[in-house]
Amino acid sequence: MESKKQPMLIKIKTFSLAAFMLLPLCAFASGNEENKDATENKSVPDTRIEVAFKQRHSRSTTSQNLYADGIKIKRDLSLIDKAREERILDADEIPADEIYGGLWSASRVNIYGNLTNIPDTFSVDLSNFTMPTMGHVTSNYGKRRRRFHHGIDLKVQTGDTIYATFDGKVRLCNFERRGYGYYVVLRHHNGLETVYGHLSKFLVSENDVVRSGDPIALGGNTGRSSGSHLHWEFRFLGQPFNPNHIVDFKNKVCHRDSYTISKRTFNDSGASSTVTSRSYAKTPANQNKYISGGVGYHRVTKGDTLSRIAKAHGTSIRSLCRLNNISETTTLRLGQSIRTK
Repeated sequence: MESKKQPMLIKIKTFSLAAFMLLPLCAFASGNEENKDATENKSVPDTRIEVAFKQRHSRSTTSQNLYADGIKIKRDLSLIDKAREERILDADEIPADEIYGGLWSASRVNIYGNLTNIPDTFSVDLSNFTMPTMGHVTSNYGKRRRRFHHGIDLKVQTGDTIYATFDGKVRLCNFERRGYGYYVVLRHHNGLETVYGHLSKFLVSENDVVRSGDPIALGGNTGRSSGSHLHWEFRFLGQPFNPNHIVDFKNKVCHRDSYTISKRTFNDSGASSTVTSRSYAKTPANQNKYISGGVGYHRVTKGDTLSRIAKAHGTSIRSLCRLNNISETTTLRLGQSIRTK
């Protein structure tokens, strides 16, 4: 009896084991069928969670949006770089303040009639020069029939872009009906001022900081003008002088990287458009106190006082006040140039 039960138990165990293994397989198959039915049957709700940001980036315009975002980032970075450059130039600084004695006015082109601190010679840095336009000369500096032409006329079409000649700051944007028309005056860090006349539109405002080559206006035919052109002047302490001393208009470059202004600079009547090499003879350095070190300056930084500056340069407060035409109670500005000798 015992031997007959033994095969029966083995069969039962084998059947139980097979059933145990088949149950998961059936459940898996049943699950697949249910998923299949859920997919084919539209009435079965889809319980998956939709992730919004994945859907947004799966649209066909994704690459275009990313490209546009890249352009915006580059533009923002360029604006940051420009802002850094403007901080380097110091927007609160008056260019060449030590030469112009603190005079800064938007009333007219020449505001320096009574200025007495005029140096005998002065060296101008021309290294970052830019032509305001590439048009040819249509009228030169010098005598005209009934008046004197204080600048150079360059051919432009109305709407052509006009560019800043050197780094500097906008002193004046104005309109003169019987003269310049719409015009801009820039004061440059190298000590010069440039005038741009007969414009049609301003691209800058007074007190804007500009760099050499920046757009400042559009050419035009306003004021006393018989055709579209740019009237362009070089001035030092309000006095105009022949641009041919500085610019080679044939090649659109400066004759050299610096030019020394002296009294004879303003004696040129401009009778000839050709400026000989003799006209550019430099004043020896030992005759130019600005080159030889006979004049010194201190740039005001945070915490500076007249007492501290005087001590640092071995001079007195009274001497600083006399050289800079200020009083002992004058408030110093950051970036201001103080003459020390």
